[in-house]
Amino acid sequence: MNTLFDDILTTVQPWSQQMIAEWRDIFPSQHGASLEDFVVRECRRRDARIDMRTVVGQSEHYAGQSWREAALAPQYRQDKMRGVFELYERHPDYYFNGDLDNGIMLSSIDGTHWYTDGGGSHRTVLARFACDRIARQTGRYPLVRGVSTCHYQADMQAWDLFCQLSQLSERHAAVIFVRVRREELPPRLVPGGTDITWRLRFFVVDRRFGGVPRAEHIDAVRFCAYARHVLAHDGKPSWSDRVLDWRIGDQERLVYQSGA
Repeated sequence: MNTLFDDILTTVQPWSQQMIAEWRDIFPSQHGASLEDFVVRECRRRDARIDMRTVVGQSEHYAGQSWREAALAPQYRQDKMRGVFELYERHPDYYFNGDLDNGIMLSSIDGTHWYTDGGGSHRTVLARFACDRIARQTGRYPLVRGVSTCHYQADMQAWDLFCQLSQLSERHAAVIFVRVRREELPPRLVPGGTDITWRLRFFVVDRRFGGVPRAEHIDAVRFCAYARHVLAHDGKPSWSDRVLDWRIGDQERLVYQSGA
């Protein structure tokens, strides 16, 4: 009977020609911040069951190779890749009966596309091929059992407005400065894992009115309202903004209309 390695050599599946994506590319950096700075929740789960067809990439290791290249000519730790193939032939149920014991760690930013991040990169490669062959033989695609997952959820609205506001400020001689930081809240235990949450805090310096700049620490809701107001006026203070600037003597308050 042919081994799994033999099957990969002789049977080229279209999906196996796809490039393994790089996990770090999911977190772009712009204007002094990264999308990672806008993550407000991590949903960590243990002993999950995963459809390996949803795994599209890894953190380093085999990223940049096709899945087939990673199996047949791995650019990282060829000895470990050879070892998991040998283990699979001796113990083919390893990935499906719980013995995996969180030996594959997957991360996602959208909860749909997963990346090996933190452990199990070689097991992930093998599991994709093993599941595919089982599906071709039985007509049923199996789920890998005992995977550790982390679903990162970012405040995409705040990130998008931060990028737009930063770009606008660059066009107007950097009249607005924004810095973001995260405040971690107590973790919460949930069935099968842990949820970790953060609160976003923004420090904004606004020099659009001349003289002493206005500066304020605000939360994500107020930042989004401020950014939308400034963007709606293309960064130029409106007549009503200048009236408010004159009326509000406290320089630690930004000038904007929350309904804008």
